Amino acid sequence: MPAPSQVSIVSTRPIQIRTASPQDLDKLCELANQLLTNIRAEGTPEDARRVFQHIIQAADRGVVIVAESEGALCGYAYASYVWRAEFCGETMDVVALFVAPQWRSKGVGGSLIAALLENARQRGIRRVSAEVHPGNSAIERILEYAGFDPERRTLWGLRP
Repeated sequence: MPAPSQVSIVSTRPIQIRTASPQDLDKLCELANQLLTNIRAEGTPEDARRVFQHIIQAADRGVVIVAESEGALCGYAYASYVWRAEFCGETMDVVALFVAPQWRSKGVGGSLIAALLENARQRGIRRVSAEVHPGNSAIERILEYAGFDPERRTLWGLRP
């Protein structure tokens, strides 16, 4: 039996948290552009669109969730599923969390993380990780409040 891949709709007035749909792609890419600019990423909104489409089209790859208020997206998060023997099977990596500036400090980020954690619980995932850019204390506070602990590992990367 396949594991659940949808996020239940959560309403914390006036914000609704739900699984992203293909109709959300344009607005998701606008938000992603803000995030990519903030973190000085190499990626573009079109790169983000390809990633979102990839995840939305195959729920076994991950999940994209959105925060919506009165029909407008005010934030999003996405996570990928990775299988790792050291953590007994499927794990979740929180790849991105972004809340539009006017919605910050209103519980949107925490609600998005809570929805990801509920998705992980429904799938039987026993480990959820999140990589945080240095100095991003807002996300660190959200993760700490949700029960995350910093792991002391060194991240290495290669761009062939």
